[in-house]
Amino acid sequence: MKKIARLSLVAAVAVAGLSTSAMADSLAEAFAKSKVKGEIKSLYFQKEKETGANAKSSIWSNGGNLSLTTGSYYGLKAGVTFQTAHATAVEDDANNYKKDMNTSGSVMSQAYLAYSLGNTTAKVGRQYIKTPLVAGSGSRIFKQSFEGVVLFNTDIPDTTLVAAYVDKYQNRTAYAGDTSEPIGDEPQFEQVADGAYTLYVKNKSITDLTIQAQYAQVNALAGSEDTKHFYADASYKLSPITISAQTYQTDNGAATKSDATAYGVKVAAKIAGFNVAAAYSTIDDEADVESGLGSGADKLYSGSPIVGGIYDADTDAYRLDLGYKFSNGLGLATSYSNWETGSAKDTSETNLTVSYKMNKNLSTKIMYSSFDNYSYDYRSRVYVSYKF
Repeated sequence: MKKIARLSLVAAVAVAGLSTSAMADSLAEAFAKSKVKGEIKSLYFQKEKETGANAKSSIWSNGGNLSLTTGSYYGLKAGVTFQTAHATAVEDDANNYKKDMNTSGSVMSQAYLAYSLGNTTAKVGRQYIKTPLVAGSGSRIFKQSFEGVVLFNTDIPDTTLVAAYVDKYQNRTAYAGDTSEPIGDEPQFEQVADGAYTLYVKNKSITDLTIQAQYAQVNALAGSEDTKHFYADASYKLSPITISAQTYQTDNGAATKSDATAYGVKVAAKIAGFNVAAAYSTIDDEADVESGLGSGADKLYSGSPIVGGIYDADTDAYRLDLGYKFSNGLGLATSYSNWETGSAKDTSETNLTVSYKMNKNLSTKIMYSSFDNYSYDYRSRVYVSYKF
């Protein structure tokens, strides 16, 4: 859709130029109510294996983001977000971080106009989206973003409805979106096949029960088949326990064995200040599950902290969690994740996470994981964030 491709430029110009229009007084008031927020962050990632070539890779990146959202002008708002990053130190001969961290530069990740009327809001342009099947991840130096149109409605009590169409996607690095781009360049907005649309509903009308469901379809380019996704989950709070169940149903467009199904269950509780959880998932042996658009579309309960969910056909996985948050802002968490695909050996991740929130602005998180039967034996990550 060529019209949508121009919407982000229109939104960016609107943010800069609205205050010069004929209704300057009202617009000036809207701009006076603008909100500015941002983040300065530093990330260090490392992968290490005990033997073999390129046994150790690491990268240290620094950057941040700055967002401006105007006040409302007869229901109309505008917003922009700039992200910037610099790969400060890179030791990565194997290019392990080319798709997620090795990038320097700046990008305008959000540039949108939003219009609200009653309980309905339309948001047009570049924007962050967070739904089970369409979601950008912010776990790297650049947060993923989309370009398109999103409609929100809350007319039905205790219910949120979302309909969206996206045709472009900004990944974590330029190389992740287009392998012809040089490693180290900043990410760009790349075409999403022939566009994609989604419908999402979340309902909390029954006390202590939350249900959500979503359908998404990626329209294939000529010569290929559309990819279709369905996700649903339900969580019921039976204090102090929460019981949850989920399913993925996908048609990945393959000529044979295109239908894939995954099921997951999870039991979580907070007991004597401790957070405990156990999760299990299984995927049938017909085909791989397609989890959705964006790295944030990774909701499988058994997914591990570093590797995430495993969506390969014929996979059984489970995860155990134990954590505790102290009153001084310190948090400790440990987890064990195990997955087996077909006749392959079990693979496992044992993770320890230490987090500390020094105040409402400054926080840090350190993650360390060891693996069995995986491509790397150890991984570690350090996040330092200052939000304002």
